[in-house]
Amino acid sequence: MKKAEEDLIMDSHISTGESPDVDARDDFVFPDPWRTGVYEAIYRRRDVRRFRSDPVPMDMLARILDAAHHAPSVGFMQPWNFIVVADRLTREKVQDLFERERVAAAQFFDEPRRSDYLALKLAGILDAPLNLCVTCDPTAAGPAVLGRNSVPETDLYSTCCAVQNLWLAARAEGLGVGWVSILKLPHLRAILGIPPHVVPVAYLCLGYPERFLPQPELEAAGWRRRRSLDGTIRYETWDRATHPAWPALDRLARRITPEDSPMKRIIDATRRIAPLDALAMAAARVRQGSLTKPQGSLGRLEDLSITLAGITGNDRPRFPRKAVFVLAADHGVAGAGVSAYPQAVTAQMLLNFASGGAAINVLARRAGARVVVADLGVATAIPAHDRITDRKIGFGTRNMADGPAMSLEEALIAIATGIEIVEAEVDRGLDLVATGDMGIGNTTASSAIVAAITGAAIADVTGRGTGVDEDGWARKVATIERALTVNQPDPGDPLDVLAKVGGYEIGGLVGVILGAAARRLPVIIDGFISGAAALIATELCPDARDYLIAAHMSVEIGHRILLERMEVAPLLNLGLRLGEGTGAVMAMHLVDDAVAVLSEMATFADAGVTEQNIVLASREKDGVSHTLSEGA
Repeated sequence: MKKAEEDLIMDSHISTGESPDVDARDDFVFPDPWRTGVYEAIYRRRDVRRFRSDPVPMDMLARILDAAHHAPSVGFMQPWNFIVVADRLTREKVQDLFERERVAAAQFFDEPRRSDYLALKLAGILDAPLNLCVTCDPTAAGPAVLGRNSVPETDLYSTCCAVQNLWLAARAEGLGVGWVSILKLPHLRAILGIPPHVVPVAYLCLGYPERFLPQPELEAAGWRRRRSLDGTIRYETWDRATHPAWPALDRLARRITPEDSPMKRIIDATRRIAPLDALAMAAARVRQGSLTKPQGSLGRLEDLSITLAGITGNDRPRFPRKAVFVLAADHGVAGAGVSAYPQAVTAQMLLNFASGGAAINVLARRAGARVVVADLGVATAIPAHDRITDRKIGFGTRNMADGPAMSLEEALIAIATGIEIVEAEVDRGLDLVATGDMGIGNTTASSAIVAAITGAAIADVTGRGTGVDEDGWARKVATIERALTVNQPDPGDPLDVLAKVGGYEIGGLVGVILGAAARRLPVIIDGFISGAAALIATELCPDARDYLIAAHMSVEIGHRILLERMEVAPLLNLGLRLGEGTGAVMAMHLVDDAVAVLSEMATFADAGVTEQNIVLASREKDGVSHTLSEGA
């Protein structure tokens, strides 16, 4: 056991009049890898609905069933049985039963909840290669069972322990399990030939999943959120939510940050973001002053080259390996009529990016940059594609006008995901990063972020996005006003702002920025959405600002305000508003130009110019003397 964890347990020990026996405890504690594995299986278990058709190996199935069979049971009654169902015809009968019950259950909801319910994928009966029915036979241990007399339902409770064992073992094997509960038990009994006295406790789908989502699918879809731990704990009696002699267990549970937790990844990245290298900048500045041109005559291109030297720690930097990160997600606020396009466009455009037919692909090819496309939360399922990284956190955010767009955990996952994506590309070889985006509703979210953090009037930071008309713009402004009123994001807490009015892809871009800066890579930020992500990133870590290069000034009116807030000036002003990272890859050419001049242009000494301080034509233009000089 690690010393820090021992100290934590000692500090938080609740006194019973005896000191904890550390040595005795260590005799029973699992080795760290075992203990971590148990918790990983618990926290990463998901109710899976989308399966691949790959068969489940029989030895793996046997291990999972054996784990289920080793569940605890009251009086060691072991009341369970496992019916393994592979026959397609049988599963089709169960699927038909499920569909009838699913439609009938929809009547219990009012609109729009009813439509939301019907849109959910709730079972993978036919997708999964295997189904399992876990049953409870109350007669299995005879009429008298130790411990069951007072609570007859303990046979059912014991069977649920077997279900949980099965579920966790399957997760450890990389298999997904989905619990199908929308079934009438008498009909299920008839299909599977289950005797009348035997209770079907759980009908499960088992197989390899398309993915394990970072959070439960119903939570990701906005159906229901996980309750907070503090709301579930009572002390001594039901009516006591706190206890003066006990630590706050919900907060104590969060004191140990798991090694791979999103927050730890974010903290690690921000800690590695260092100030610019002053020595490299000084050397680059001296060289700029020695080049065969009037000092400052290349304007901001000279300043850019010096900044790039400071970012990289190299007084003559080069950027042969470039990438633009196009992160995609949809926004629940699109349902409020704030966009001119339906959310189906996002998935279609991702496939266009993957096939190389979009504007970003054309411009990236000309810049010599690879296009990294990732799905962090597109509202529709996207077919597996080797050029689309599937890191879906949810199927679109929730409508921020009705409540937070994301949970705080989702926002942290989004940032950590962006860090992981950029780090994977750095490991492949990367020198220069550009940010891009795709998602319906993301200009609305970006305007809300800018308004929340800067305090600017909503109308002053809200543009036309995809080209909405005057009525659409008015709806957009009103929707953002409602979102800020309902959520009350804290302008001093960028994570709170991101969670309440942001989006998965915006959070992902925050991570790309932080992850790139942590690796001393320049980050060219594109337009308004990338700018909103940069604003969050720099509010989280002010040192990250020095690593940013603003590509252009977007048509979106809020872009100017956020750039002013970050004190960065755009390189271009071309009336762009497409997104995708298009402006950022255009600016890559200027980055290459800046460092090429710094590295390749001749100095006075190289050119054999011996006289210093030559005044060109002995004249001044705009009050500035055009002078050739070497050194400072």
